[in-house]
Amino acid sequence: MKLAHLVCAVLAAAALDAAAAERPAQIVDLDTVMRLVREGPRLGLERQGIAQAEADRITAGTYPNPTLSYGLARPSGGQRTNFDATVQHQATLQLPLLVNGQRGARVERAEREIEAARARVAAGASTQAAEAGAAFVGLLAAQEKAALLTQAIEEVARLQQVISGRQESGVASRYDVARFDVELGGLRARLIDAQAEVSDRSGMLAALLALPGWQPVASGTLAPLPLEPGKVAAQDARLYTPAVAAALKEEAAAQSGIDVARRERWPVPSVGVGQTWTNDPYGASTFVGLTMEIPLFDTRRGPLARARADAHAATLRRQLVTAETAAHLQRLTNVIAVRREALDRFEQDAASKLPPLRQMAEDAYRLGRGSILELLDATRSRYDLLQARRDLAAGLLEAQVRLLALRGALENPMPAAAR
Repeated sequence: MKLAHLVCAVLAAAALDAAAAERPAQIVDLDTVMRLVREGPRLGLERQGIAQAEADRITAGTYPNPTLSYGLARPSGGQRTNFDATVQHQATLQLPLLVNGQRGARVERAEREIEAARARVAAGASTQAAEAGAAFVGLLAAQEKAALLTQAIEEVARLQQVISGRQESGVASRYDVARFDVELGGLRARLIDAQAEVSDRSGMLAALLALPGWQPVASGTLAPLPLEPGKVAAQDARLYTPAVAAALKEEAAAQSGIDVARRERWPVPSVGVGQTWTNDPYGASTFVGLTMEIPLFDTRRGPLARARADAHAATLRRQLVTAETAAHLQRLTNVIAVRREALDRFEQDAASKLPPLRQMAEDAYRLGRGSILELLDATRSRYDLLQARRDLAAGLLEAQVRLLALRGALENPMPAAAR
């Protein structure tokens, strides 16, 4: 029993080591995340749609098989009215003939389906890249939030030591020390919550990439990407977005289905050749025949109507996707412009004043010109502004990432500012 437990433990450890070997490095940048999206199982599953469409292309290009039939007849009673021999053999070979370009229409539709499947994979990659990129930005923002809180704790702890020294010399009161103790405790609680958010964001990114047991750490800064702002018109969606390209390919495939259904309404004739021969005495005869379905009751109007309905639905989907994509492009472009302006305004108006603000508040307190509340307020305001800047930068970067993903350009290497 102990040996069995030992073997199970060894096998479990080997499995864990193998799983760990398959996981990527813990520290990742945006380029690495995009590579994991391309190589991940989600896109691998969608690529099977291409393989299925290619298999349908093989089926569409094949010719119908001939049919071979054989029969044997023996007299079973009564007068020999059919033949005088003891045995009669009959063999027939029938070959269906595709008329009216049916095979060519099937091949054309299969080719369009392959193109649509490839376009769907590109659209799926764009969608997954947007979600994974946004999750990466969220993880990066959560890490920076935790880092800012850590800096705030260090700053408050340093000021606490200063105030404790002033209390020992009789300059500061016990209230000053207690007030900083409360502030320090609150910041530590917020830091624990921020660390929990980092863990949640990390797990969310791992889940999007289908990598269980992986705890990624985002590498880089929340620096905006050097994208040129501009207006996006409705016609630009067709040029830039994989989603619209997929909708166009699906519409083309559905339109080709109408031609297939129209040609399939023609009955398929079969040419048959055969021979009949007898034994005792021997005699033989050869015959040629033609078999064709008479479209009397079923004229195959249903498949044609269904193909037309599918094509109309594909057209409506293409129009809807084009309109939605153009609206999203315009929305993201506007968001990027507004958030870039807000971030630039923050850098001009507030960022340059943060370092002297801290020093002036501390100097005023040391000289007795400011109260403990003013010192705390200055410290808290500084880090609140830094958190506000983090939110602005994260929102801008996420909008840029989503815009690039929507255009299908997120798989290209990112500039150094985004790493």
